[in-house]
Amino acid sequence: MMTVTLFASLAILAALPLLLLHQLPPPAGIAAVAMAGMLLLWANTAWLRAAAIALLLVAWMLGAARSSVDETEAASATPAAYSVRIDEVRHDRQQIKVQLLRREGRYLFPPRFAWLSLGDRQESWCPGQRWLMTLTLRPVHAQLNEGEFDAQRFALANHTSLRGRIQRYQPESLACSWRWQRIMRDLPVINALEQRAVLQALAFGERAEMSEALRQLLRETGTAHLMAISGMHIALAASSGWLMARAVQLALPAHLIGYRFPLLVSWLLAALYSWLSGSHAPAQRALIALTLWVIFRMKGIQLSGWQVWACCVGGLLLFDPLNVLSESFWLSALAVAMLLSWYHWFPLPARCCRGLRWLPLQLFHLQLGMLLLMAPLQVMLFEGLSLSALAANMLAIPAISFVSVPLILLALLMPGGALCSALWWLADRSVAWLMAALQALPAGWWAFYDAGTLALLLWGGLIVWRCGWCYATPVNCLLLALALIVWRWPREAPGWHIDMLDVGQGLSVVIRQGREALLYDTGPRWESGDAGTRHVIPWLLRKRLRLDAVVLSHRHLDHSGGLRAIRQRWPDVPVRSATRDPTHLPCVRGTRWRWGRLNVEALWPLKRSDVSNNNDSCVLSVDDGTTRLLLMGDLEASAERQLVALEKARLKADIIQVPHHGSRTSSTPLLLRSVAGNIAIASASRYNAWRMPVPGVVKNYRRAGYSWRDTAQSGQISVAIHNNKIRISGLREQILPRWYHQWFGVKRESR
Repeated sequence: MMTVTLFASLAILAALPLLLLHQLPPPAGIAAVAMAGMLLLWANTAWLRAAAIALLLVAWMLGAARSSVDETEAASATPAAYSVRIDEVRHDRQQIKVQLLRREGRYLFPPRFAWLSLGDRQESWCPGQRWLMTLTLRPVHAQLNEGEFDAQRFALANHTSLRGRIQRYQPESLACSWRWQRIMRDLPVINALEQRAVLQALAFGERAEMSEALRQLLRETGTAHLMAISGMHIALAASSGWLMARAVQLALPAHLIGYRFPLLVSWLLAALYSWLSGSHAPAQRALIALTLWVIFRMKGIQLSGWQVWACCVGGLLLFDPLNVLSESFWLSALAVAMLLSWYHWFPLPARCCRGLRWLPLQLFHLQLGMLLLMAPLQVMLFEGLSLSALAANMLAIPAISFVSVPLILLALLMPGGALCSALWWLADRSVAWLMAALQALPAGWWAFYDAGTLALLLWGGLIVWRCGWCYATPVNCLLLALALIVWRWPREAPGWHIDMLDVGQGLSVVIRQGREALLYDTGPRWESGDAGTRHVIPWLLRKRLRLDAVVLSHRHLDHSGGLRAIRQRWPDVPVRSATRDPTHLPCVRGTRWRWGRLNVEALWPLKRSDVSNNNDSCVLSVDDGTTRLLLMGDLEASAERQLVALEKARLKADIIQVPHHGSRTSSTPLLLRSVAGNIAIASASRYNAWRMPVPGVVKNYRRAGYSWRDTAQSGQISVAIHNNKIRISGLREQILPRWYHQWFGVKRESR
């Protein structure tokens, strides 16, 4: 017989291929999988029927992913008229998030969302409003570098795979949602309080007001999870509802007291809190899991902890197969699985599980398990460990769970007035005390990047300890641990490497040999950040590279925008440029130096400049005596001709960084013939306003015999040079090819 637990387990296994597939099968292939499952259902053997259900589940998961991609591409094909409901408003970024209800009058299911740019429109936008809009939509396309946050996968997991502009619009309903009205009612009271950013995050799931300093404090103390409305907060709301219902039952006669009433009240309060907090994906998943658990309890179905876990995870994946792409989903699911393992394998003695006096020890036991078991996942997601997380969570979890959140829930349930304001003030004081306590803790952030080694040592060590092998064969266990460390110890890659990072519409190239790195340009800067902070510094740290020098081609912000952040991180690193900045070393024609096994020489400009425009770019030649790279910056046609005249036959190179991102003002046929290279690499963003690289320029390179790669298509581009052999690979195509990383929407050639 097919049990619910087995069905849920098969759903989990059926969803896992979506994490690994390079390409989704076509509709015919998915239909063939479903047909095979239907045929196997007629088999008389139990395991064949289980295989049939597994195939049908695989077809369901693949079909959901294929539907998401197909609808994304269809929506981006041409402008269309949509009926939309506003879901979120970001005034600071001039954006709104809308749910697409109908397209050309046809209802859309499952729900799809899109982020729309508002431009200079000054309407009073608010969640809940419904509009008729003519939209130009385009698929999401994010920067893609090794180890970075995967924004494209995140967008698909959250059904927000579209961005767009509003062409025309007219209102259907201008009424704001009741939730938004509720937020507006309490917002004046909250804004007058010291910890308004944290209160908004805990009450409404709005974290836009949180400063970078506050985010860093929470991250470095391991308490950031408390500020995102997730399973713990929904469980707290449910527990509060259960306690309120039990308190009501104290006044009832015995024959009216039952277990169903507290369960229903706890579910209703959890649902209300989830809705008020914005119904973000983690809260929705927690509420669905709670709903399944309530159903089991109401039906009197007795399940073990692992069976409940399998049913909840399998049910969530069946309900929305794209949950499998969500890091927060797996973080929540694995956290619960690890707690189950911790309590089964490393339980407290029975005498310590009863009575309030053992509550601190129980909390310490819980936090110790979370710290040990979740450490590899924390390293994988946040690239570091918080050594103060145990102490911080021992303070933060009781304060948030038993003081702040209950006070916030009571304030939300109040109709207003002095009592409501007093509850908000008390919640603010509890958070202020907690923040002061967290700031008083010693700095405990340890940057660490090898999650695999930590997982093998920590999880493997706990298994060895639990099985008693460390007592039976201590020498063998010690040797095994040393072998794992040696096996995972970072080794220097042979030869030298060129990595063009995907920084959007800008340029940043890392040349590395061994553990040393030379950085050519630092990427762009924009209003809310820069490429140095977001891309370059994390990439260098993740690769454990020592930055020896920075070379700036010229001063334009798309090439020098990350310099300030890099100099703050490495204040002693020398910077070379063709500007007259007195803190920079020169990078003009005739400047040359030996860097390890490589020869580095500046070919252009002739002298330093105050202006530092495109034609003043520092052109750099890097070679190992056989293979040569030309870094061209933003050099344009007139300077290219002068450079060719100066260098003549000495300009030949194997690899060229395409000047000026593939603009029509650069890459003259004269330059391409003089270089006579094999590989051309260009840095550009997909949706840049200048439509670079220009298709004609790409054709000229290919016609001249170059293999063309650009970051808009490939993400990070890596070139390995060893023993006079060149191997080039793009992150989307070779290094990490996944269906959710691919180029959606218009054809690749059309840009």
